[in-house]
Amino acid sequence: MTPPTSASLNAAEVTVWTSPDRANLAGELLDVMGGSVRPIGVGGPRSGELDDLGKRLGCAAGNDLRKLLIERPAASLLVTSLQGASIADLQSAAQDGTKVVCLEPLSVELDELGKLEGPALPESVTFAPSFLRSPGFLAAADPQESVHPPQLIRLTSLGRPPHGSLLARLLDAWTTALEFTPMPETISASLTGPTSPIRQITGQLAAHARVANGNTVLIEASDTAASTRRELSVLSDEAQLRVSDGAYELHQSDGNILDASDTPTEQPSFVDLLAHQWRLTLDRPAPAAAPQRQALACVHACLLSARTGQPESPSNLLQLSRA
Repeated sequence: MTPPTSASLNAAEVTVWTSPDRANLAGELLDVMGGSVRPIGVGGPRSGELDDLGKRLGCAAGNDLRKLLIERPAASLLVTSLQGASIADLQSAAQDGTKVVCLEPLSVELDELGKLEGPALPESVTFAPSFLRSPGFLAAADPQESVHPPQLIRLTSLGRPPHGSLLARLLDAWTTALEFTPMPETISASLTGPTSPIRQITGQLAAHARVANGNTVLIEASDTAASTRRELSVLSDEAQLRVSDGAYELHQSDGNILDASDTPTEQPSFVDLLAHQWRLTLDRPAPAAAPQRQALACVHACLLSARTGQPESPSNLLQLSRA
């Protein structure tokens, strides 16, 4: 990557907040974005290990995000650090009109759930790559109505370690599932790796959720897979919807295709998915951030069940968080 020149004056000015283990990912993403963005700042909690990235971008690395944004306000802020960034810093960025793209959740602990609704979460914050904003899902016409009422919802989210944490994959999967069904009554889960601390969970997780209306949700997630793949399958009495990151198909119960992507694509790379969503935020106003209290409660119920070996209730966890 070469430092930007005057030829890219119309590009959106961006600041990058990352960590050494994800510096290469940030660099690859900026390469794919090309002339649509122009880096003006780079930093992270361990800025001393980001000097190489700073040199590539033509920016000195810093370790104070708020200072970076005050000294040089940016149109967009890319946060790839595993630890994310503080809500206070993102609020400050949002007040200056900065659009934020985060790879990791902001608040993750039960006692922080209350911060995920209302003014504590800036509307200009986008989590990426969100399955609900993937090319395949966006191409599907009224996917929720196509399979209403759903009976079985199955989500698969697999990736390699640099491509999003297991926590981020689980939160995205539950955010997607809850677009089709109410919050489950109970969740049973198993995890091959550690179940805490929550930002360091890793391995393969499988979850089975029971919903009061009879729906079933199955989730498979891994941050140690050989390649990236996300897929949603929703079955009802009359239809089956199957959506990947790059395509979708809607089938009648007899197997006939009712609808499908006009130009289905192979599985996009993780970097391409990030670039797709980042371009969406640059080209148009960011959509309002969806409340994630229920999705995060489902993630916690998965991890608690993996520890106890028993079904756990996300509703009970929400009640405890409000106590």
